[in-house]
Amino acid sequence: MATYGTDLVLLATGSDGSGGTWGEFVGWDSGGTPSSEGENFIQGAASYSQTFGNATTGKSIAFDAGSDIASSIPSGDVVMGWVFMGAGTNLYPYASGGHRFGIGASLTNFDMWSIGGDDRAPNPYGGWWNVAVNPRVTPDYTGGTGSGGAWRYFGSVIGDTTNGIRAKIAKGSPHAVDGLLMGRGEIYCHGTGATFTLMAAQNDLVANRWGLLQDTGGGTFLWKGLMSFGITATAVTFSDSNKTIVIDDCPKTYPAFNKIEFNHVDTDVTLTNVTFLAKGTYAPGNLEMIADCTVTMDGCSFNGCGTFIFDSNADISNTKFNGCGLVTTGGGTFDTCTFNQTTDSTKAVICASPAEAALITGSTFVSSGTGHGLEIGGTAANFTLTDCVFSGYDQADPGTAANKAIYVNIASGTMTITISGGSGVSQDYHVRSAGATVTVSADTTVTFRNLRANTEIRVYKVSDDSVVDGIENAVTVDPDFTGRYKWSFATAAATEVYYHIINTDYEFERNESYIVPAANTDIIVRQKFDRNFSNP
Repeated sequence: MATYGTDLVLLATGSDGSGGTWGEFVGWDSGGTPSSEGENFIQGAASYSQTFGNATTGKSIAFDAGSDIASSIPSGDVVMGWVFMGAGTNLYPYASGGHRFGIGASLTNFDMWSIGGDDRAPNPYGGWWNVAVNPRVTPDYTGGTGSGGAWRYFGSVIGDTTNGIRAKIAKGSPHAVDGLLMGRGEIYCHGTGATFTLMAAQNDLVANRWGLLQDTGGGTFLWKGLMSFGITATAVTFSDSNKTIVIDDCPKTYPAFNKIEFNHVDTDVTLTNVTFLAKGTYAPGNLEMIADCTVTMDGCSFNGCGTFIFDSNADISNTKFNGCGLVTTGGGTFDTCTFNQTTDSTKAVICASPAEAALITGSTFVSSGTGHGLEIGGTAANFTLTDCVFSGYDQADPGTAANKAIYVNIASGTMTITISGGSGVSQDYHVRSAGATVTVSADTTVTFRNLRANTEIRVYKVSDDSVVDGIENAVTVDPDFTGRYKWSFATAAATEVYYHIINTDYEFERNESYIVPAANTDIIVRQKFDRNFSNP
């Protein structure tokens, strides 16, 4: 059974304290006095809300922690709070500070950070939402002389003293604050049988309301903070599929605030057809294997995310990295993956050695216009790159341009990169070296065309009769020959091979000596019906 938890520490809920515990920041105190609200709440049993009356200047609700707690909020920790605005279309825009979060040394001296406005979801739709603020981030506004690094009062601020609220809101209590929490923002799981659904269910309990992984319906979850699969002392077995994880926009935290970690060597995580989608660019969501545990991804998609650090027990297949940061493979296996238009300024993927690069197969690299597709470090050594496609990389300045398909970041030595299948890599135009002598040896692809159904093909080297390649039944449709099929093999140019073409309904074909040409080529097969064979 899985266990779920968080590092967040509760500062207050709307159920806490009396009227003296909750107040208003001076200058943003034209609304009604905050009071306990037992009907509109998100955590616990009550919130603190306020009426607006006919006032048009700023309003606020602030919780008094009783003393300066800055020492309890170390670097990397944030303050998180549930805020409510029931008339979001009456706010000024985000850039004008329509909705802010305030942290102060007193109700007179405090800092404020923009968190919303009538042009920034979810404010225009109204309702409860959870925000995260790093008090060490430069504030957008100050009240009095600012907090001065002392943090005792925490709350929500509407409008400002210059512009105020765009329209008068005279009815009800449209502004409220509930649970206030502090910490790294970690949600973790350990044990067996963990899933996103079960993790979110723990997050969403009214008694918890951590605001870290919210179930928004339809297999979609809103996530922020640190998601830990396993903890230092205990592993997790986690498996989930066909889910979407939306990474919350947290512009008032820090770039590495949203992060996924895999801990404990015995952790085993399987993700199938899981999509990760970043809402913003400031903290788009990083991923790191802290422990070299078992991580399997198949059919997943990362969109607009941050950086990735994998390790040798990662098995990543059919997965797309669209507009993401640098992917460090760490010796993991990557098959049929797509690295599409990286946001990293120098490279899309980095491998610590040629041997690690050889573990990337059948994958596609699409240039963003700057930066290399694949960077290889370590010591010079020969390796084969299999069925990889590089698209859009520079060809204008052979050997020196900073956006080649492959950059061998090795200063000395000699190595050969054998290109087996795929496209987009050649000696002159697509490989750059930091000093090592690099030779590109591209295999030639030979394609048999116009094959009948149920055709078997075997290809052998003449020199030693070793198998080059083969297939039991060619099933790839040949678009140029109606009702026919095709099949390809790849090997080094000038290799002498012999091949068999076998089909029980057609005459056996054997070519005793075929020299593989330097350029990719097609062989059009004309199979003859075997008159001596008849089906029983």
